[in-house]
Order: sequence, then structure tokens, then C-alpha cells
Amino acid sequence: MQKYLDLIYFKRKEIISITIILVLVIIILFQSFHNDKEIEINESNIIEKKESKLKEEDIEKIIVDIKGEINKPGIYEMNNGNRIIDVITKAGGLTKNADTNSINLSEKIVDEMVIIIPTLNINNTSELTDKKVINDLPKDKRISINTASIDELMTIKGIGTTKAKKIIEYRNKNGKFKKIEDIKKVSGIGNSTFEKIKNYIKI
Repeated sequence: MQKYLDLIYFKRKEIISITIILVLVIIILFQSFHNDKEIEINESNIIEKKESKLKEEDIEKIIVDIKGEINKPGIYEMNNGNRIIDVITKAGGLTKNADTNSINLSEKIVDEMVIIIPTLNINNTSELTDKKVINDLPKDKRISINTASIDELMTIKGIGTTKAKKIIEYRNKNGKFKKIEDIKKVSGIGNSTFEKIKNYIKI
């Protein structure tokens, strides 16, 4: 035992040197491993950010106009695939007089879409109330299908950009409508659409 102790004593410098070298090697290896991990994490973050940015750029933007019983009516830029409820939320929500019974809140929006939120006391679901409101609606408040512009036609519930353009095209080609029922001659406007709009149009 004493022999080994004497050997260690005489070789202490070499042993200390070897120990220091081993510690330094371990430290270097640890730092190298740590740096590699940091580089890997940073590269991963960069890739994720680029992918996220590409996804955002790939989302098509569309413009819609919302008016009527809405807190912040106006024109809004939305993402393609959004729904009417998303536009309502972005526009500050509905007023207390809003009636959504005739609106499909889950309907997907399209570019240049006009969303009109009707007033509760105008679009009551009761048939009796409907008749009373319709009878009380002044004729000068109704839209003339013979003179209205595309924008004016689009304020009619159920008439979007496409149908408004077709009404104008039909009118330019065939002349003025002689009665409101003639609007059913326009492509895309059938009996169901006519029933929805007949109380809001005039010739």
C-alpha cells in the first residue's frame, strides 16, 4: 500500500495534469453538445416562423360590407372561409334591435358580399305582424328595379352582386320591367327569391 502511495506522490504532477486535461475535455464536449442543441432549436424556430408566415400569406383576403343593425357598420377585410358571424363579431356585434331570424349566421362569406342586418320590428316572424309591417312600409322606401343601381339593388335582402348585375343586364337588354313579377324572368331569381324581395321592390 505504501508503495502505491509513494508512486502517487512522485507522479502527482502528472496525475494533476491528466485530471485537468480530462476536466477540460469534458467541459469542451459539454459546450459543443449544448451549442449543437441551441443551433438545432434556433433552426427549428426559424423553419416554424417561415411556415407560419407562408400560411398567413396563403390565406386569401376578401372584402365585405356589413350594414343595418350592427354596432360598427362598414367595409371589412376578412379571410376567405370566414362566416357571417365572424364579420358580425369584427363589426362590434349586433344592436339590441337586430333580427337574425332570416340570416344564416354560419353562411360562408364571399368577396364583395353585402350583409344587411334587419331591424327586429320589420322582420317579425309572425305572419300577422309581417302583413302589418309590409302594409305600413312606404312605397318610396322600396327599391325601383327599373332605375336602381347595382349598389342599391344589393341593399335588398337576398340580392347579391351576381343577381344585381343580372337584373341590370336584363333591364339593359329587354327594357324596363312592367311589373315587379317580371323580375322572375331574370336568371337566378325564382319564386322563392321573389317571395323574399317582393315587398321591398317597385317598378
